[in-house]
Amino acid sequence: MNSTRGSQTDGRRRRDLLSAAGVATVTGLAGCLGVLDDERDAAASTTENASTDAIAELRDALTDADPYRMHQYGPTHVGRTARAGPVDDVDAVWTFHEGADDPSYNIGPPAVVDGTVYVAEGHSVGDDGTETVVYALDGATGDIEWERSYSGTNVAGPVAVVGGTAVLSIGGTVVTIATDSGDERWRVGHDFADRITVADGTVYAIETTYADPPTLVALALETGRERWTAPLADDGGFLPMPPAVGGGTVYQGGTELVALSAADGERQWTRDLEADITGSPTVVDGAVYAPVGDGTVAAFDRDGTLRWREPIEHGGQGSGSDPVSSPAVAGGSLYVTNGWQLTALDAETGSERWTTPTEEPDPPVVADGTVYVSGLDTVSAYDGADGSHLWRHRSSATSSTGIGIAPVVGGTVFFASAGLHALRETDTTT
Repeated sequence: MNSTRGSQTDGRRRRDLLSAAGVATVTGLAGCLGVLDDERDAAASTTENASTDAIAELRDALTDADPYRMHQYGPTHVGRTARAGPVDDVDAVWTFHEGADDPSYNIGPPAVVDGTVYVAEGHSVGDDGTETVVYALDGATGDIEWERSYSGTNVAGPVAVVGGTAVLSIGGTVVTIATDSGDERWRVGHDFADRITVADGTVYAIETTYADPPTLVALALETGRERWTAPLADDGGFLPMPPAVGGGTVYQGGTELVALSAADGERQWTRDLEADITGSPTVVDGAVYAPVGDGTVAAFDRDGTLRWREPIEHGGQGSGSDPVSSPAVAGGSLYVTNGWQLTALDAETGSERWTTPTEEPDPPVVADGTVYVSGLDTVSAYDGADGSHLWRHRSSATSSTGIGIAPVVGGTVFFASAGLHALRETDTTT
């Protein structure tokens, strides 16, 4: 019996030891799992904090950067900023309305001012309707701050932002919108082209279809009141490019290059280049540069004296000479695209510095010596010194309208193509 009680006692002791060991094991595992959970929570918190920090950093960069107010940065259309953009591979930190499946979809180049992105988008509504929506987006996240809709059209030009007012042409009507609220201020309907320039409190728009000949109209930015009109020559092939405005003079392209007084529209001089002006003139350093439809670029003094006129090497697509884009001028070089190549000229003499093939035919912009060019579904960066290709980013776009430009602001490229993409260098993307 003693032997039996001893055996039972030993068994209870073994069970107690095993039970105690099991409790210890479970407690240990629970402690380990708790540590793992804490580590996961800490990692998630770290990631969230890093993301929040990155957004705050980007917002500060955009707010402090040189603004992109309109076509090629400002009314002189110089196309440059001293602030750097991405020079290595890029990723989208955000994309707004990517790849909209809509044959009527259209999105124009944005303006980027004080950390906010202003862009117009056209799309289908129902079975046969269309509308254009103007958005203000948080430049750091792509979130909508406000939106305003216009029914009956999906055609809208680039947005210009000056003095707290967003200005654009929507379906032939110039509209102005308060940037702080999205409230419309005024609209003037004629048949305006979709590209405008704003300078010194005046909106410059070209009336085309119902004006014979096409007419440059100057409207007061504050009220929309007409200040003056000036007829422009038309030989049947007029291209309504936005004028350049600088030093009290308006420089307008078309079938000829015209200089007008900004005060009253009085014609100061005219130069017939025997070919259409195919992009907006650029005014910088006492010179006026005009791209010409015969594949040349012409440089003039402000008084209309010809400095030089040089051909741009044919891009090899199609036949004849390819139209030349609006120039960008930076660091003594003038950059243009024509067809499927990017060319750098000496701004003083017109001599070619380099040329390189490109997939992007739209007007270039320059940020701290790097040249950025966009097209239907690609945007690329090139070294401004020698034309070497730095990176290319593709979208899913299959159709587009108008001329696109990818502005660079706060180290970010804003690429309008199948939505709007905010592109930054890959190693800074979260």
